Amino acid sequence: MKRLILVSVLAFSGAANAAEKLDFTDSSFAAQLTAPAVTPEVAEVPAPARARAGHYVQVSGYVNLNGNGWMPGPDGGFTSVTLNGYGTFSGAEGVTSNNTYINTSVSLWVRPNQYVFQTVWPSVYATFYKNGKIVGSTNMTGSISVSGWPSSNFFSLSGSGYLSGSIYVEDAP
Repeated sequence: MKRLILVSVLAFSGAANAAEKLDFTDSSFAAQLTAPAVTPEVAEVPAPARARAGHYVQVSGYVNLNGNGWMPGPDGGFTSVTLNGYGTFSGAEGVTSNNTYINTSVSLWVRPNQYVFQTVWPSVYATFYKNGKIVGSTNMTGSISVSGWPSSNFFSLSGSGYLSGSIYVEDAP
């Protein structure tokens, strides 16, 4: 509190000293007081474009995933496999995506000569088009079951399923 009072007193005395040095009788000082104020020129800002009404469209598509992995040791164990695939998604009103690359990984236990089954939950962003124009992009999610049989120390997983999402589409003008 003492510092605040001290800072206030010093600031006030500094302003008082500066005011004492001003010559109020000088003609240039009086001219400054009577001169019209100069205001900077302000450019007109256009009104923002009015947003069009729209609605959400449900989109979905069928996806195939494939990947290969190695058996960790002679008795098997815990491993990870990268699964890749492509999907094309579509919805009502002609909303479609191009081929979308899907890359996800799965971690699982693998034993020699035992059937492998696991569910993955890929999440991928897909760009959507309507009448050749971009509508936007959205996240596509879902669950896909992959399975396979180990052969010696190598195994292959594959599976398919649906991914779905929703995207906001503006109404036509």
